[in-house]
Amino acid sequence: MSVNKIALIALSAGLLAASPATASAFPQVGMNGLCPNARSLAAYITETYPGVQSIGGVRADSRPDHPSGHALDIMIGSDMGLGDAINADVQSQSGRFGVQYTMWRVADHFNHVHVTVG
Repeated sequence: MSVNKIALIALSAGLLAASPATASAFPQVGMNGLCPNARSLAAYITETYPGVQSIGGVRADSRPDHPSGHALDIMIGSDMGLGDAINADVQSQSGRFGVQYTMWRVADHFNHVHVTVG
């Protein structure tokens, strides 16, 4: 059996643990290039909401928020209660994170909370 196959089996079985300081409990995509407020918000969401499925940041888009590193998509799947809680929490801390706006429970935003920060 190859070393890669053994490592994959060990990871799948949960036998190898990543350091909490270097890994998230869920996938994070596009974290390089985030502005400081978006980076702080992503860290806060990671620490506060273990039910989040993933966080997306910098990516190509026709609008400037994601490509410039000022937007996060906080994926919650079908857990609408989690999305409600995150959206309310982020809005209540808009000053802390420099929130410009959120999109939640509007067209194409039922499985994730979109947050744009300054």
